[in-house]
Amino acid sequence: MLDLDSGPIHLSVEAGIGGTTLALNLAASVLRTEGRVVWLCRTMPNGKRMAQIFSDLEASALERFFAIEFGEELLTKVDSVKPILSQLNENDLIIVDDWCPSHGRVPSSDLQASKIIINYASRTRILIISKAYENPSSKGLPWRSRGGNIEGVRQVWLLMNNRIRSTRVLIEGENKIELELDEFGFHPI
Repeated sequence: MLDLDSGPIHLSVEAGIGGTTLALNLAASVLRTEGRVVWLCRTMPNGKRMAQIFSDLEASALERFFAIEFGEELLTKVDSVKPILSQLNENDLIIVDDWCPSHGRVPSSDLQASKIIINYASRTRILIISKAYENPSSKGLPWRSRGGNIEGVRQVWLLMNNRIRSTRVLIEGENKIELELDEFGFHPI
């Protein structure tokens, strides 16, 4: 679905179409392969949705899932979890859901925190998620990423598929993958 092994990813999503759900699917995949997941988020994901996606995981897999809610203090939380990040390896995954606010200017502390994570956990798979917004100009892509482009990080988009309501399209460069959304998350079509 999404190649986590080719470097850090900045996933920009249309608001409300399932960016957190996609990240939960990826987290479940890593947990199934005995990797660890560190999930940093502004607010915790919906518990019912999380339970659906994690329903087939054994207790031993769930013990390798660490969720940390940072609210508006990403930089403070990143500084406090550095010892955990230093223990992660290439089999693990760091997810930062809504790494920056969905409106207004991105605080410099959030940008600094994302760079610290990328530099500090360079041997770990990293997925940072932000909202996308429509490009107000007629030049370039029809969407822009909240937080802009981050140096050394691949830009990937999760957008509504206009043809079918329950599907989305995952775009990285020229590559497009159609995904179907159901109660257990996303699945390639």
